[in-house]
Amino acid sequence: MKATLLRHLCAALLLLPQAGPAAESKLRVLTSFLPMQAHAQAVAGTAAQVEQLLSKDAGPHDYQLTAGDVKKLAAADLFIINGAGLEQWLDELVNKAGAKKLVLVDTSKGVRLQANPTSFDATTASGMNPHLWLDPVLAQHQTMVILAALKKADPANAATFQTNADAYLAKLAALDNEFRVVLAPLPNKNLVTFHDAFPYLATRYELNYVGCLSEFPEKDPTPKQLAGLVDRMHQHHVSVIFAETGYAPSLLQEIARQTGAAVSELDTLEIGVGDAAAYLTRMKKNLEVLKAAFQ
Repeated sequence: MKATLLRHLCAALLLLPQAGPAAESKLRVLTSFLPMQAHAQAVAGTAAQVEQLLSKDAGPHDYQLTAGDVKKLAAADLFIINGAGLEQWLDELVNKAGAKKLVLVDTSKGVRLQANPTSFDATTASGMNPHLWLDPVLAQHQTMVILAALKKADPANAATFQTNADAYLAKLAALDNEFRVVLAPLPNKNLVTFHDAFPYLATRYELNYVGCLSEFPEKDPTPKQLAGLVDRMHQHHVSVIFAETGYAPSLLQEIARQTGAAVSELDTLEIGVGDAAAYLTRMKKNLEVLKAAFQ
């Protein structure tokens, strides 16, 4: 069914106008989901038109393409994605679009990806974890990839893109420093989350990644996986578990009942639409949550 839908969407894409934008019009940039949107908007400023593909209520793990998405892809000059296998649902369609005009910008290129730290099956076809945007240092890398792509696509605005990127990269560096300063002295850093989204952040700031409830938000854990997580929580004396913004925490609440842990909430930034400040704002909120929980 899904393959048939993609064939129809790809066929429709090839029928849409493929000519590039007129010389006087702005570069048209499409991004997959919120972190890519925020980084791209911060670098582009007003020199390019930046739009997000996913709606405010959709997540990137198992998105269902629509006919409207075909039109957005056909109109775009650049399509900026997280990569690392996260947007697997786009592969066939993007390949068809890219054959004509669309330039795909994979911001995971050059990043040393981590294998899943849990016992779940591979999160992506490559077997690597794709949630690199939740590490502010890797967010800087992604921003630089976006900067290079924008400068190549629109050399006339290269200086503007560079100035915007310099300012945004300084803010990301300050965010990284804030994470280090706040988290380093905290006594309890056992991290148990709703899904397997935080290994990069845990590695960066030396958190003890005990485990997660689910491989990804749409997949329920097996009884064996659930029991294993409860056992690890008892072993590590975990005092707080983290639900996830946009998803019901009922299963985590049951685990909390079994283990005596409190329930807090972290944001994976997978749901929502925002502006150039969205990544910084929501990651700072995550830091506040971690500080309160680990204290």
